[in-house]
Amino acid sequence: MKRHPTCSDAVCEVGGHLTGGCSASQEIGCCDSCGSHDLPFWEHFLDHHVWLAKLLSGPVRLLAGLALFILALLLDDSPVKLLVFVAAYLVVGAGVIVQAFINMFRGKFFSEHFLMSVATIGAFIIGEYAEAVAVMLLYLLGQALEDRAVDRTRRSIVSLMAIRPLIAHLPSPEGVLDLTPDRIQVGQEILVYPGERVPLDGRLEGQGGSVDYSALTGESRPVSLNSGDEVLAGAINGASVLTLTVLRDEAHSAVMRIMELAEAAGQKKTPIEMFTQRFSRVYTPLVVFLALAMALLPPLIFPGQSLQVWVYRALSFLVISCPCALVISVPLAFIAGIGNASRRGIYIRGSQYLEALTHLDTVVFDKTGTLTSGAFEIVKLDMAPGVDRDYLIRLAAAIEGPSNHPIALAIKAMNKDQEEVRPMDIQSVQEIAGHGMEGTLDGRQILAGNKALMDRYGIALPNLEEDMASGSLVHMAEDGHWLGSFTAADALRPGALTAIDRLRDQGSQTIAILSGDRQEAVTEIGMALGADYMASGLLPGQKMEELDRLSELTKGRTAFVGDGINDAPVLRQADVGIAIGGLGSDAAVEAADLVIMTDELERLPDAVAIARLTKRRVQENLVIILLTKGLLMALGAMGITPLWGAVFADTGVMLIAVLNSLRAYYGRVPR
Repeated sequence: MKRHPTCSDAVCEVGGHLTGGCSASQEIGCCDSCGSHDLPFWEHFLDHHVWLAKLLSGPVRLLAGLALFILALLLDDSPVKLLVFVAAYLVVGAGVIVQAFINMFRGKFFSEHFLMSVATIGAFIIGEYAEAVAVMLLYLLGQALEDRAVDRTRRSIVSLMAIRPLIAHLPSPEGVLDLTPDRIQVGQEILVYPGERVPLDGRLEGQGGSVDYSALTGESRPVSLNSGDEVLAGAINGASVLTLTVLRDEAHSAVMRIMELAEAAGQKKTPIEMFTQRFSRVYTPLVVFLALAMALLPPLIFPGQSLQVWVYRALSFLVISCPCALVISVPLAFIAGIGNASRRGIYIRGSQYLEALTHLDTVVFDKTGTLTSGAFEIVKLDMAPGVDRDYLIRLAAAIEGPSNHPIALAIKAMNKDQEEVRPMDIQSVQEIAGHGMEGTLDGRQILAGNKALMDRYGIALPNLEEDMASGSLVHMAEDGHWLGSFTAADALRPGALTAIDRLRDQGSQTIAILSGDRQEAVTEIGMALGADYMASGLLPGQKMEELDRLSELTKGRTAFVGDGINDAPVLRQADVGIAIGGLGSDAAVEAADLVIMTDELERLPDAVAIARLTKRRVQENLVIILLTKGLLMALGAMGITPLWGAVFADTGVMLIAVLNSLRAYYGRVPR
């Protein structure tokens, strides 16, 4: 007798528990051949007995049941005919009946399997053998077609997420070791061969190369790399061997963050999804009792009415009333919509946020790195009399060293351009949120930041702002004296105006900009985009207050769009927090409800268009299902719709709704 290493339960030779259960879990079992606690025992069993899995598959049972059904119809009335009908029924319907009992054992008494079982067993009881088998045949056919359509789309969506590399190549004295990415540590060097997926986020060492980020961004164009560039996990390497220094472990890599987003997408439901689930829990027991009343009350109240006729009508009513089309098609439409967005590099944390996009009234933007490119360039340097230019640049680069703000990066890049770079040992460096940086050099206080920081420490500044229209200023001070100021310029992001115009066309009434930058810089960008509201010089807490005020003034939902740098609190506070340029931004993925992996603002109206498309599919399904069901239930109660016709119609409605839901995945986004 073998014992499973994880839970010590008895296992058979091919794996899987002899008892069909597992002490570690009541829902799933263990398998020595396939891994650990990952799938139900019976799925492992069928995996190891392919012949049995094929025998029990839907198409095989459908064909066998159909052959027996035709044979029974050709036979003369005799006990053999009844036995063949029973055999045909068991071949196609045994699984449905077993599932009905399993559901009842789990507390789900009124499932679709229960309705079909009651209807067909009832048909057998009243002697309608052919109709009982026909109902099960049509139901099995409908389920097979529905499962094929749904599984195909689910596989398409899941394949978008199947970008997690399984192997990392680690150079060692013994040669190149092939290890799983979770065994690689930060700081180690790995190799990525041509055509392979990058297993971990890393910094490129040595010669350049190119990668394809299409799995992350939806764009299949290659991205050129230079030594020192960051490369993200999930990218496909081009034609050269890359050497990367690992920057993040697997759990914090770009691939894992995207997979977390994908897993979270199915956890948060829209109000309409939750309503359909609650509705079905009340609706199904109600129609069962109505069918019972339809079968019994007319013969009791009206003399001469046939019990068999009314039982038959009640069974038709019961079959037609099955709410599975409603319960399946609505969530499927939202899953398809989220998958459509994922194909375009737009990752949505849940269907409730996809639905919220259809009600956007106010869209609030951060400026730097969101509406603008964030690629600042120092265009002017003002210095106090007697201050050495090189000293000022080196000092500014040193104190801005820990900062990843775009202006800080521009200052540090300016320092790298100098022929001789002598690092300065700035001590006790700390970031003052929304103001700048503070530190000490040989006991002297060093400040780098905006005017508010200088005012806070009583630093007198020359009047520099009247000579500039929209640049951003970073002032430098040493021991209470102004040393100089850097003027950084930033350009409007390409496509920003087009994105704003499309958002207005889609129903957004208010476009607002909240920024910590100077009023002149914010006003210039706001005027270029036709913004309705602009606020400048804001600290992160003040942005939240402004967002609250804007939310109170709007009738619909409010979205905040930022680049994930210093925007996490505001992203969490908005009805829909949208992070743009999510590649490599931990804060963006953690805080946002929707992440646009590229820096293209046009993807935002694309997301809204997908949300509106998805909502239309849901509304169409509701109209189709409710009108058709209502009409058929009335016809069934009047005895016009036969039992097999009821199943045929119900299956047809189901397939129409499912196929219509799938249009949300394949639908085109107009631009």
